Amino acid sequence: MTFAQRKQERRAFMKHLLEQDWDVFGTLKFVNGRTLGRNTADKLLRSYWNRVDRVFFGHAADRQNMRVPRWCFAHEGSDSENFHIHFLLKSPVADTKHACFALNAIWAQHHKQTGPMAKNWIMPVKDRWEVANYATREYWRMGADTQLLDISWDRGCPDAMHAYEHEQQALRINKAASPIWMQQAQEAYADYWARYSSEGITALAERGKAPSH
Repeated sequence: MTFAQRKQERRAFMKHLLEQDWDVFGTLKFVNGRTLGRNTADKLLRSYWNRVDRVFFGHAADRQNMRVPRWCFAHEGSDSENFHIHFLLKSPVADTKHACFALNAIWAQHHKQTGPMAKNWIMPVKDRWEVANYATREYWRMGADTQLLDISWDRGCPDAMHAYEHEQQALRINKAASPIWMQQAQEAYADYWARYSSEGITALAERGKAPSH
């Protein structure tokens, strides 16, 4: 496929993304994205998103296929060796920042290989075009392979999620991400939100270039 064809494909894909309902932009890093095998990374990502669905929707995640709407993308960094993912997501709760804290805390606790909260980046969307452009920025190199369809979910009605905002959901969130972890996630959020507010998406680009250790 020529560069021009791939550019056209990406433009059409971005148009599709911008027509979808999402309000959170995230980055999930690993302790070391350069040495972690892709199979291991894929397993950790699948189990993480399954856990997220169960935390927010309980048994309905399995029995009724309730999932958090999300579009996930593989990135490999400027040297094609630093594997991590970006995602666009519809907040499953009305308090979008609270969802960001929970998503980061759950990932950081998920496995010894999942990145600490300070390395991740999960925040409400300020500029939809900007983050969609960033999420798909490796399309020119990876093509459609940058789309992680196995862990994405674009079916169902986002409005149906409101019915699950009740005490049982709050208890599940508290169990999956204790108040201490949520406080740490809030502190990490304050740091990268300040950087994003002053530097824009370039702040995230610089984080993506940093070696994973």
